[in-house]
Amino acid sequence: MDFLRTVEPAPIGTAPTSALPNPTLCEQARDNLGVADNDATVLSHSRELCFLDLTTSDLNISEALGGRSTATIECLRINRCRMDSGAFARLVDDLCSDDLACLHTVDVSQNQLSGVEAGVVLARLLSHAKAVRFLSLGWNKLSLADLRPITESTAVSWTCNVACLDLRANPLTAPYKRPSKKLSKHYPVHEINDDGWIGSLVARMPELTHVQLAQATVGDKPLISLLYALTRSGSNVEYIGLEWLGLGNRLSALRTIMSNLTAPSRALHLNLSSNYLGDNGVEVVATSGAVLSSLTLACNFITERGTGILAKWLPLSGLGSLDLSDNYFGDQGVISLLATHTSDANAGVPAKSSGNYYTQLTVLGLTSCCLSDTSLRLIADALACKWAPLESLRILRNSRMSPGSKLLL
Repeated sequence: MDFLRTVEPAPIGTAPTSALPNPTLCEQARDNLGVADNDATVLSHSRELCFLDLTTSDLNISEALGGRSTATIECLRINRCRMDSGAFARLVDDLCSDDLACLHTVDVSQNQLSGVEAGVVLARLLSHAKAVRFLSLGWNKLSLADLRPITESTAVSWTCNVACLDLRANPLTAPYKRPSKKLSKHYPVHEINDDGWIGSLVARMPELTHVQLAQATVGDKPLISLLYALTRSGSNVEYIGLEWLGLGNRLSALRTIMSNLTAPSRALHLNLSSNYLGDNGVEVVATSGAVLSSLTLACNFITERGTGILAKWLPLSGLGSLDLSDNYFGDQGVISLLATHTSDANAGVPAKSSGNYYTQLTVLGLTSCCLSDTSLRLIADALACKWAPLESLRILRNSRMSPGSKLLL
């Protein structure tokens, strides 16, 4: 069992490693040569165009290429440059004048992209660079409506191959702004207050597997519409990050979202970290009938009552991975989590799940939950009684545990 791992789990609010684009295509070479991120020196062997902490007047594609062909570029990174949609349009005009056959990562996070113009520019870039797999738009000023041109581009029919879409910390339900006359030919105006087109946006990205919405400002209706489209029959989505959306104060929306996950087409990891769910939110999740392969409930103020609710739900859920880290329920929470199994085992009740295991958990996260040696003894006893086929137990940062307590497992 992997309970002594020394690698800290990913920070709350991030997707799994497989969900993130690889930002090191040429950074390793740059580090080896001692070249800073914002150094003007062009590495002739680099397959990345990188602009960090610059002003928009310094964003020059021709100068950054330094004689390289755009056909060799695999990664475009423009971060913290205060780039607005107009400056982005000029850059894309320069890029799209040549072949972008190898471009698979576009990271324009932490800028000032906003409005329909940004959507029109993205539509042009994605229709020209059809190999793009990772699209990071986090920490801009984009609304969902701004992305609508991707579905209504007047360009020749094309399919977007984006697999990972990052929309974190965007005002996704910002008021709609009517496009200018210059853009109207690219963006037909109709049904501007209808969310039905969101399904068309997701359908334009049939390869989508990871979606990150953490810290976004998004209303209940568009959020429900978006998640329904992402988990429809035939969808390939494997990870949805909904951290820091305040769903603990929007339990009705949470109930609708979870009830739409009763038959996902693929194994789905749902991240609900830092939503202030509390025990009432856990109850909504557990009674929704949702079918998930992995669930993250870290940092949600869950008490022993909440773990007791989860204890009754786990045998029926088919859940393979559960992360309860940073919920300070202590040993009482573990007692509640194992109580149903313990009582059934003592009464001779057979396991409810296949394989003679009470639950199907293979991964359990209990990092920073104020646990002591007592919890480890309880877990060890439960595993001996086939509570779960556990392969990884994450118990870092539990200061009440004695140094040698992990030997109990």
